[in-house]
Amino acid sequence: MMDDAQPASKPVEEGNIAFPQRWNSLSEDGDYREVSFLMGDSESGPMARVLSFPPGRGSVRANGRAYAHHHRTDTFRIALAAHSQQTRVSGRWMGHGEFLLRGANDVYVESLEGGHGALLLLVSADRRGYHPVYSDRDRAEAEATLDESASIVFGAEQPHFHEQDEDTASGLAATFANLDPKRPELYGDLHDQTSWHRMSDGSDVAMVLMGDPSSGTLVEMTHWPSGASEPAKSPNQTDKFWLLTSGSCYIGERLYHAGDFRFLPAGTVEPEIVRGDSGSIEVVVIADRARWMESACAQDQNTRSAELVGLIKQQHEALHLTDTGTSRLAPSPAGELVSDSGG
Repeated sequence: MMDDAQPASKPVEEGNIAFPQRWNSLSEDGDYREVSFLMGDSESGPMARVLSFPPGRGSVRANGRAYAHHHRTDTFRIALAAHSQQTRVSGRWMGHGEFLLRGANDVYVESLEGGHGALLLLVSADRRGYHPVYSDRDRAEAEATLDESASIVFGAEQPHFHEQDEDTASGLAATFANLDPKRPELYGDLHDQTSWHRMSDGSDVAMVLMGDPSSGTLVEMTHWPSGASEPAKSPNQTDKFWLLTSGSCYIGERLYHAGDFRFLPAGTVEPEIVRGDSGSIEVVVIADRARWMESACAQDQNTRSAELVGLIKQQHEALHLTDTGTSRLAPSPAGELVSDSGG
């Protein structure tokens, strides 16, 4: 049994992805902005970032070029703007609602050139793998032209970043698809729920597991039907980030619309949630799924929590049986065009 939850040490933070004007500026001209949330453990916890790129920007770098690189952490991203050309992945453009799960140390390249601007949610399972790692040939130029800095993203909370690829703990799994062990990536679309799990309450759920195979990050994507409700919850035992990508809902007495997001620090009490007439699609990032699962089993004893925990446990078993939690000792080869958001 877990200790009783302590009151939240941080306030709930809210915003909307359509209004990035007050977010951190990551470029000298102020056109590349982000809002980031450092979640969970202060050294190794995940980070959720919403990134805003204006039309005409070619990459995250001042020179507009894109370089092959990798990160020493698992990542997950979703294209959030309404149009179809936001970031180019494997020769195609990612449009609204399309997402990509990528394993640590997997080499990739991004191109925003020719797009119409982008809004992206980027989740890194372990903040210590934030820094992009380039080839010896590109490193000096790529690092010199990168428009963002760790001091802006992390402030005074910079962790001890991974120094070697071998430092990475990677454990990828999904409840709606099997990953190819030869290439740790998975594409999907929030609007295509054909392989998602139908819950007893009528909602459809897809989840991805990242980072530490036992207690890493969980991303839960849910399509809620019209009028669906969730009862008030006990104080959450871990940080959560919530994003409403379409539809509407009431949280307590307040109405939320598409694009609204909330950061809920551990200890936050969550009121009842009721979806609007058109239902909703929501994305929830949970910092430490082991703590969330224990809390769900011990405190929120309802059918939905039990179903979600059961789905996650199945993936835990698969991760440990296949030993995918061990680090890959070398980056995968470059060559495909895949998204490079945030680095």
